[in-house]
Amino acid sequence: MATDLRKRLDLDAWLNDLKRLGGQARTLSERHDSMQSLMDLADLQMLEEATKRIIVSLSKKALYGLPLPREGENHPLQGSPRPGGGLEPQFTLPAHGIHGPGYASAPVERADQFAADSDGADSDGIIGLTEGMRRVHHLIAKAAACALPVLVQGESGTGKELVARAIHRKSGRHTRRFFSENCSALSESLLESELFGHVRGAFTGADRDRKGILELAHGGTLLLDEIGDMSVRMQSKLLRALQEREFRPVGGKETIRVDVRIISATNRTLRGLIKEGAFREDLFYRINVIAIDLPSLRDRKEDIPALVNHFLDHIAADSGFPRRKFSSGALELLAGYEWPGNIRELENVVQRAVALSESEHIDAEELPDRIRHLMITEESQDYSGAGKGGEQLMIEKALHNFEGDKTHASRFIGWSRPKLYRRMRHYGIPIHFGRPPAKERT
Repeated sequence: MATDLRKRLDLDAWLNDLKRLGGQARTLSERHDSMQSLMDLADLQMLEEATKRIIVSLSKKALYGLPLPREGENHPLQGSPRPGGGLEPQFTLPAHGIHGPGYASAPVERADQFAADSDGADSDGIIGLTEGMRRVHHLIAKAAACALPVLVQGESGTGKELVARAIHRKSGRHTRRFFSENCSALSESLLESELFGHVRGAFTGADRDRKGILELAHGGTLLLDEIGDMSVRMQSKLLRALQEREFRPVGGKETIRVDVRIISATNRTLRGLIKEGAFREDLFYRINVIAIDLPSLRDRKEDIPALVNHFLDHIAADSGFPRRKFSSGALELLAGYEWPGNIRELENVVQRAVALSESEHIDAEELPDRIRHLMITEESQDYSGAGKGGEQLMIEKALHNFEGDKTHASRFIGWSRPKLYRRMRHYGIPIHFGRPPAKERT
């Protein structure tokens, strides 16, 4: 049975976008003949992640030759209507003149983009009004005005790739391509082939010449993410390529000259790795010309309300449901948490709370246990748990924090009301425990 014409893609345009993604998607895209059968959308599920990275706004033009949906009709590539600016990853479009047919012009926002113009963000869209974030904004502007190498340092989840993309967008290279390669995700041999490319016959399975990312990124920007995990041998090869601005593909004899802006990122302390002999000092000074240190979320908790509002806006736009709000108590708990996963963890917590909430207001009891327990472990001036521990301490502090309200206390702990009453009787906790004195209630 022939495939519905409305569900047939412009295959060549789609494969060209896969090539720009690099990695396994590029390898797959080069096997054009084997892709001819993947014309029905049901067969594209195996490539869902790669496809998400190249979806652009469908509000104005068709994508890959697919017709625009009629009013009230879903697009063939979508399960349900979605407004622009959802949570799909952002894809940097190539330079003018090599667009595929029918592209819309505006990219969709990234899921990890902690930005909103209404929350005091700069034009690069990064939220932050603390002193540390103001310095980040300043350095992004300075780095974008030149072509010097940049080193972005910060814990996992602080937004290092977002900063790199902001530098690229504000630089003179914004019309060219942006590539990102995770140095810790590939073995040494695969990373070498990915960066420098290879010629036919260079190793088993190399049945054709393949361009490396350095060559593909000519005139644009390359982010080397987690560069601290790169092997010393690869560091030597990279250093030579950066110094000479040329390289040889794996197995090749001819050198290729390139002009690429290098931005490196790491969550490790490179100076410490140098002392351990795990990172070359000369490469460190080559990439560390402009250093941008991203503060952890626990060092910029004043930005948490703005970040939460940003995530809530995007979730509401993405789901179509009414926008949720966090109660003041829930925000206080978020501000008291240490956030080892930084902004990425905060986004996940907000998404979870929205998914589990049954009302427009998200209260403290709808936060994860690791955050809710801050209420239980915090000491109060008019309550002392001295000499008590474990379950009894948890029950009494929950009752104290909720002024004796059994419903809220049991929900906060994660029990039913009958179980709370049973455990109170077991420990001899008075039924009115936690309630304020009568004169205060009146």
